[in-house]
Amino acid sequence: MEMRQRNSGFTLIELLVVIAIIAILASMLLPALSKAKERANAAKCMSQLRQLGYAMRMYGDDENGWLPQANGTVYWTNSAPLPWMRPLLSYYQTTNVLRCPDYSQHYSKSPFSYFLGNRAVWMTTAAAGPLKLDRVTLASQYILSGDTNWAFEPEDADPDNYTQDTLFSFVPPAHMNRVNILFADGHVTAYKKFMPGEMTFSFTKPGVAFDDPPTAF
Repeated sequence: MEMRQRNSGFTLIELLVVIAIIAILASMLLPALSKAKERANAAKCMSQLRQLGYAMRMYGDDENGWLPQANGTVYWTNSAPLPWMRPLLSYYQTTNVLRCPDYSQHYSKSPFSYFLGNRAVWMTTAAAGPLKLDRVTLASQYILSGDTNWAFEPEDADPDNYTQDTLFSFVPPAHMNRVNILFADGHVTAYKKFMPGEMTFSFTKPGVAFDDPPTAF
């Protein structure tokens, strides 16, 4: 008796079921992959801020404790004044460390993602000026730099926080709604909001917030 050979190919219904299963699995995996990428980018940003902190410290050691002055909107190619990031170049060696992979995407793909934390200079002198590291007595709390959560011009290589809170004026749009902050002692931590018990904008006083009056500084 002749046996009929079963067709081993997929029927249309079976194919549709397989496609539906693949689509469901993809919808489950993509958010997890996206979060993993965001965590990796946040970790890379932290590493870059640490490198920038080392560069600041080494530059300060060579310049009697002074860091370069921020001067407002200054392009990388400017010569007078220099953007504050440029004198540090020989210490961090590659400009790649200046660009946060996530925050740069939210702010016009700017290659300059970090600010110089000199709010205390402005509040104590009523003018822009250089920062002297040995004035900072609360190194583990003083905000020295961090993610620039502010819409500076994309080519501005001189971000500062003289008159704008570049960390917490807006809800952080990246790093799982956090900003990475570099403190004057070199450590980097991510935050969602200002934490007075852990950070300060003052050289000498703990818990001083950006909007506190000059007398607080």
